[in-house]
Amino acid sequence: MNVKKTNTNEIRRRAFEAMQLISWKDIFWVIIGSAILAFGINYFTIPNDLSEGGLIGITVIFYYLYGWDTGLVSLLANALLFVVGYRFLSRKTMIYSVISVATTSFVLSSTASLATSSDNRLIGTVYAGILIGLGIGLVIRAGGTTGGGVIIARLMNKYLNLGIAVSMFIIDVTVVGASGFLFGEETMLYTLIAIIIGSYLIDLVSEGLNVREAVTIISHRQEEIATILTETLGRSATVIHSHGHFTKQKNDMLYMIVDKRQLAPLKQIVEAADPRAFVVIHKVREVIGEGFTYPSR
Repeated sequence: MNVKKTNTNEIRRRAFEAMQLISWKDIFWVIIGSAILAFGINYFTIPNDLSEGGLIGITVIFYYLYGWDTGLVSLLANALLFVVGYRFLSRKTMIYSVISVATTSFVLSSTASLATSSDNRLIGTVYAGILIGLGIGLVIRAGGTTGGGVIIARLMNKYLNLGIAVSMFIIDVTVVGASGFLFGEETMLYTLIAIIIGSYLIDLVSEGLNVREAVTIISHRQEEIATILTETLGRSATVIHSHGHFTKQKNDMLYMIVDKRQLAPLKQIVEAADPRAFVVIHKVREVIGEGFTYPSR
């Protein structure tokens, strides 16, 4: 019992140390992502009179209203939030976030005079969404955040009992709604287009292109199906013992993770082996393990 407890504590210690490990490679991508984010704001968001969600959107609104330097406002606002809510972030995330905010603020201030107006607002909106989504995605992928919006969401979660996702949504809607109220419905519409594009890019960059498909197969011919799928697709299957709640009939399930391109042949094989098989397919964001993140033995 003591040996098992010691091993468990050792694993926890190693996991914690790994989570706190600062990487120069990650810092590099945080800086690159933050610079791309600032470039997108100065060269496409502001010249096209767009806004943004979160704390970035608030700095842009203050720029439109009072002409305040976006870099300085971003730096001061985030510094205040970091002081108030630093305990909500891990040491690693905090360091990366401070680097991100400092880089974003510096690039925003140093390149503000170089921005030029756009001839086509829609094209500018698309580019704004692409660059901002790419920049934020790189920062998140490296383990950081792009500002204090996350801290605001965590404060709302603690004191208003709202979920983090719900809190982030409320913040974005409030900022975008304010931009629509102040600058008109057309600005709000273009801003929403940029945010939708940016959100897609954030997910794509932070989680990668390596989206897999998880497949659950319930069939009375599961042994035959598993053998054929393993031989054909080169993917092993996990057998899960189960039984029907109503019929009480025992029937094993097969669980497999496959590439998207392997999905079509898998369905053809299952249908040929058992037309009455029950198949459930859903996407998984990331798979870590043998045959996916490192080679099979």
